[in-house]
Amino acid sequence: MKPNRIVALVTPVAALAAGACATWLAQHFPGIDINQGSLQSVFVAGAVVALAPAAQWLHGWQKYEAREADAANAIKLGMLGAAPVPAPAAVPDDSSGIDDLADLDGLDSLDDVDDLDEFDDELLAEDDELVGTAD
Repeated sequence: MKPNRIVALVTPVAALAAGACATWLAQHFPGIDINQGSLQSVFVAGAVVALAPAAQWLHGWQKYEAREADAANAIKLGMLGAAPVPAPAAVPDDSSGIDDLADLDGLDSLDDVDDLDEFDDELLAEDDELVGTAD
C-alpha cells in the first residue's frame, strides 16, 4: 500500500484521537480551568492540529506523484524520439539514365533569351545618353 493511502486512512482516526486527547487534557490537567462549553472548541483545535500536517503531506505527495509521472512521460517520449535511424538504402550502380539526353531537346527554346540581351543593350545605350546630358 502506498504511503499516501495510509495517511489518508489514518488521518481521520488520528484527528479524532487528537481531539479526544486535547479534551481530556483540558479537563484533567491541573491548573487549567475550562468550562464545559469550551471543550468542544478544544476538541476541534486538537483535531485541526492533526489534520493540518496530514493535509499538507498529502498535498506534497500529490505534487511528487505528478513530477514522477511527468518524468516517466518525458522518458517515454525521449525513447520514442531516440529510435534508431535506418541506414540509407544503397543506390544501385545503374548509369543507363545518364546517356539518355532526349530530355534536353526542350532547351532549344532558349534562343528567345538572346532577344532579351539586345533589349538590355538598348537600355544601356539610353542610360549612357542620360548620364551624358546631366554633365
